[in-house]
Amino acid sequence: MGARFERYVLDLLPAIGLIPKATRFKVYREGVEVGEVDIIAVDEKGNTYAIEVKAGRVDISGIRQAYVNAKILGARPLVIARGYADDGARQLAKELGVEVVLLPDYIFLSIDDLYTALTSALARFIATILAVYITLGEKEIEAIKECRDLQCICEKVDCESLFQKLPREAKNAEVILLAIELRRWLPILCSAPKQRGIDI
Repeated sequence: MGARFERYVLDLLPAIGLIPKATRFKVYREGVEVGEVDIIAVDEKGNTYAIEVKAGRVDISGIRQAYVNAKILGARPLVIARGYADDGARQLAKELGVEVVLLPDYIFLSIDDLYTALTSALARFIATILAVYITLGEKEIEAIKECRDLQCICEKVDCESLFQKLPREAKNAEVILLAIELRRWLPILCSAPKQRGIDI
């Protein structure tokens, strides 16, 4: 749920005036990793935000984490969550100047916001499918053609090696199998317009 909610938030950021620049950004102090920020984003004025994404309610620990990471990076702290865990978290956010954007369980978007979210998600989806399409070799494709789940795929190919080459979003059976299906249909789709005398 956390990773899926994080992707959902990425798609919504432009609607609140923020452009994502990095995800899962490692925070270092004197060469030592001391934390990780879910999303780094900037606004139209060039202000940088260190964003913590909470799929549920944010507690005092989450507020502290957002504040400390932002402070180290010289960014503005922002938490996106579905609510506060308690009054203590709300009060600490106020005192530390941590901005908190609360999303309801059900979110209603304007047509423009929905379009922005959908096009962003579609662009990421296409990029993920193409990454798999380009990465898989013919031997890997032949080996996993008959599979329907990740367990079967990992029995036929070295998943550890495969996953090192793929983006995080592509590490599931549905995306891999869809990319294989695309490899099968793409030559047919590309030749169809030429058969009808249409240049593409």
